[in-house]
Amino acid sequence: MRSIAVNGPKTRKKVRGQKRKLNALLQRIDDMVVPSGRSGSMKHIHVPSSQWIEMPKTSGKVKTAFCKKWISKTEEFINLTEKSERFCKVVAVIDYPELWNSQIIFFYDEGYFNSFWDRKGPDQTWTRLDGEAFAAERGIRTELLETGYLEEIIDEDSSYRGFLWIYMK
Repeated sequence: MRSIAVNGPKTRKKVRGQKRKLNALLQRIDDMVVPSGRSGSMKHIHVPSSQWIEMPKTSGKVKTAFCKKWISKTEEFINLTEKSERFCKVVAVIDYPELWNSQIIFFYDEGYFNSFWDRKGPDQTWTRLDGEAFAAERGIRTELLETGYLEEIIDEDSSYRGFLWIYMK
């Protein structure tokens, strides 16, 4: 026997699938624009999505499609800002396995850009990975230079190890 909703329609919504979420994410990435204003030494854009992209049950194909679009959007931003008279370096950072933490960073200060990569403190260390290729393993073709880092963060209560893949011209 079916129950009849007395107080109106059902409140539970259909759970949308990965393909639909991916298409929405890719559209939001397409809609991103270069941040306005050049105040400060950098600006950054985070992934316009919830954390579903990094969940273990999210398909590898979905994750690869996101990475491909993220790198492609960075290439587009590089082409838009390349003609700028002042210093502007655009960099994609893919945080793996925590893809939701990925960023596109706009550096407006050359000194800050050059010092940004030195992460050898007691709380955070970046160790450069040589001979590994994140994009090539996933069949992503790009003209951008790829650099990988092992990121280690040590806090009083916890520690974290992940990989950062940097793409820039």
